[in-house]
Amino acid sequence: MPSNGRFSATGSIAKLVLMVAYDVQETQIVGGPSWIATDKWDIEAQTDDGRQHSFEETHRMLQNLLVERFALRIHPETEQRPAYLLTVAKGGPKFKAGADGSTNYRITGNSISLERGDLTRMTQLLSAALGRPVIDRTGLQGQYDLSLRWDDAPIPQGGVLGADVPSAPGNDRGSIFTAIQDQLGLRLESQRAPVEVIVIDRMERPSQN
Repeated sequence: MPSNGRFSATGSIAKLVLMVAYDVQETQIVGGPSWIATDKWDIEAQTDDGRQHSFEETHRMLQNLLVERFALRIHPETEQRPAYLLTVAKGGPKFKAGADGSTNYRITGNSISLERGDLTRMTQLLSAALGRPVIDRTGLQGQYDLSLRWDDAPIPQGGVLGADVPSAPGNDRGSIFTAIQDQLGLRLESQRAPVEVIVIDRMERPSQN
């Protein structure tokens, strides 16, 4: 995103679509039926105007799609929670700016690969492996190419986003906390913080087209 009015998702769980639509991390979604983390959907959505849309417009259209097709009803809350602050480690970041183009990412049980993505997207993926919200305090803007591999994390299989992608064997990369500093020049610090969440009041499986 931004998009030209088209959204496509292949084999995506509903929770991931929620994350994209509301720009939240997995740990910021509370409640809902269990199938939102298991059932997979192919989604093809297209607006009629065909023009370029902003981030805000694209998020709003995805939210409308979830309301219309999944009967989604939510309300926001703020909770005090354990979280991780993501900061730049001594020596600075160890990754490069990405070229222009769409954002692509892949997550397995012990790796994250991000092409042309911002730190907001990285915190979403890290949160899935850590089981806690991750708050970006790096101050870094723009799009980057990032690659991270680890041997141990609080959620061994990388959370919901990597549930069907097995971990790659290895025993020389250390924990996710060590790896993120050694490989990316970033640092994770545990801290309690106010976290905004969306609480699912209602969500139903969509009918077929």
